[in-house]
Amino acid sequence: MQKVRSHFHENIQRLHGTMPLLGVSHSVDLGDLFVDVNILEAINSDRRLELDDLWQDFTDGVKNYSSYRSFDRIALGNQQQRVSGLEVVDKNTNLMVLGKPGSGKTTYLQRIVTECNQGNLQPHRVPVLIKMREFVDDGCEFEYNLKPYLTQQWRLDKTETELILNHGKALILLDGLDEVSGTHGREISKKIKQFARNYPHNQLIVTCRTNRIEDDFNWKSLRFDFVEVAYFNEQQVNAFTEHYFKVVCPNTQEGEKKTKEFLQNFYLEENQNIRELAITPILLNLTCAVFHERDKFYSKRSTLYEEGLELLLKKWDDSKGIERDEIYKVLLPEREQELLSYLAVKKFEQDKYVLFDQEEIEGYIADFLNITQRDSRVVLKVIESQHGLLIERAQQVWSFSHLTFQEYFVAKWFCDYGDLQRLSKNVFESHYRKVFFLATEIFSNPIQLIKLMKQEIDYKLGEDRYIQNFLSRVYEKSESVSSPYHPTKIRFFYFEINRNNILDFQENSNYSISQNFDLDINSLLNPEYPSDCILDYKLALLLYNAYYIAANPPYIREFDYFYSNQKFLEIYKMVISYPLDDNFRIDLENIKTLLPKFSWESSIKFRDWAVKEGHTWADKFRELIVKYRNIRHDLLLLPENHWRLLDQYYNVNKLLVECLNSNCHLYNAVNINNEIIDTLLLPIAEIEKRNHER
Repeated sequence: MQKVRSHFHENIQRLHGTMPLLGVSHSVDLGDLFVDVNILEAINSDRRLELDDLWQDFTDGVKNYSSYRSFDRIALGNQQQRVSGLEVVDKNTNLMVLGKPGSGKTTYLQRIVTECNQGNLQPHRVPVLIKMREFVDDGCEFEYNLKPYLTQQWRLDKTETELILNHGKALILLDGLDEVSGTHGREISKKIKQFARNYPHNQLIVTCRTNRIEDDFNWKSLRFDFVEVAYFNEQQVNAFTEHYFKVVCPNTQEGEKKTKEFLQNFYLEENQNIRELAITPILLNLTCAVFHERDKFYSKRSTLYEEGLELLLKKWDDSKGIERDEIYKVLLPEREQELLSYLAVKKFEQDKYVLFDQEEIEGYIADFLNITQRDSRVVLKVIESQHGLLIERAQQVWSFSHLTFQEYFVAKWFCDYGDLQRLSKNVFESHYRKVFFLATEIFSNPIQLIKLMKQEIDYKLGEDRYIQNFLSRVYEKSESVSSPYHPTKIRFFYFEINRNNILDFQENSNYSISQNFDLDINSLLNPEYPSDCILDYKLALLLYNAYYIAANPPYIREFDYFYSNQKFLEIYKMVISYPLDDNFRIDLENIKTLLPKFSWESSIKFRDWAVKEGHTWADKFRELIVKYRNIRHDLLLLPENHWRLLDQYYNVNKLLVECLNSNCHLYNAVNINNEIIDTLLLPIAEIEKRNHER
């Protein structure tokens, strides 16, 4: 054993001690760049779940747009403990290491073999790393039997090799089982299992792209634990970034400066999409390389996605020397992107917009490529194994590997085919939000899309009398406020003031405080708002506390009564200090005198008052605010389902503004400014009047 270790020490360091890096023309020392890979101790293939179960993982029972993180957790169940990849090796079990392309599987094995080679890990074993794509040629003369292959590699005779293997002194790392397919792949898998049975005291670690490996039961019977490479956490992202710029920058000072600038930009709120994507080494590497070259991220997030897809669809396979299956060779990257866009749209237009049943996705592939269902199954498996943009979440349930890529493909499909009218019909669907951002970046004439979005927003609710009455009141109120700022800004303010449903009315007619009302004045106001707006916001807060006092008295603690009473009096002092209408001031004083003074000794009396008179008192308070300030009209004027519609309407108008803001050339266009910005949150009658005048 020592003979082999000493003889191949330098070769192992030379062959596996470096790694390629995007943006660097030479291989980089592994020790300078490697960030320890964490492993999840349970994998998704263990869970045999129905599509509905997996959808529950994604939405957590709530039918709305879920986060990228919940998407990544589909089929994984509760978050498992993350442990160091090197700690897992020390457990002395065989490992099947799964992970997406570029997740760090190869680099992980390189780290293991070099650490073992230097005596820092499993020093009692002989390490060897075999790349499966090379083993197809190098091992064929041995009929893919590992024992004679190792005898040749170690330059030993058969007896010496047998001695090492019988005593369990070998650490054998097999990289890229998924990179060999067909007859060769099946034969190699068979011989690996045979080797594991014959020499059970050695340790085998195999990496594979796919998350569904054939015959996994037999692998587990051979002491193989299935683990999955985890995404980078924040600490690993920071470490990788520091290592990257240390390597690519000419000196330490420049590297530290670049690292600081990168991380400051990386964690900005507007770069959340980049953070969601750059959680694997390959895509974080791409992000670092772009920043190093440009001193900033791409101004368009769609450009980063495009570069990432180019990397995964073509350059990654080329750099790894991966051969494409025969049926897949004719599918050029451009055509493959069309296929993926087609699949993304077909699924995105359905309720469960991220999960495919296997028969369903095979049918889409067959239709698009005009091939048989059987051939489409081959294409699906190859797409999974080649670059992992489609993955099998559980048995016969598939999805895109990244929700960001699915959103990009959806946007690209509509833009490539110019089907903007169909796209705009989805503006009220929350899961299309990122699609619209991307589409306004990708499409050559984004103004056309913006106009269609605006029309859909305005006219979809144009005949709803409840919504139109609400918008008319908001418009009337905003027009009464004298302000040097854009009228639309004031309309947004009063829309928010009036739409926040302070109270949810339960079936038993009791009041319960809604969590939608934000008590943080800084979240809505800033110093540029006129005094009328600030007064109205404080009146809304005052009304909130008035209703809180009357809300479900039997369940409110004395401390809550004390706090809400003190808060009411505090805000009341601020309100009364404003130059109010004389009658309004008198009526406010009269209402305020009806509120008993709270004390700890009289808390029971205060509760009794709240039960008997609190509701009536709060309603009278609201009537005063409606009468004198024209805000906070009767909450029951809107049916319950219309509060949800108002929330949707408000959110899609914000989406429209954000799309304009993210495309400066759109925001600065005079016609867009007039037609879009000036008519946001207006009742349809006023919009049509202005269109006619224009």
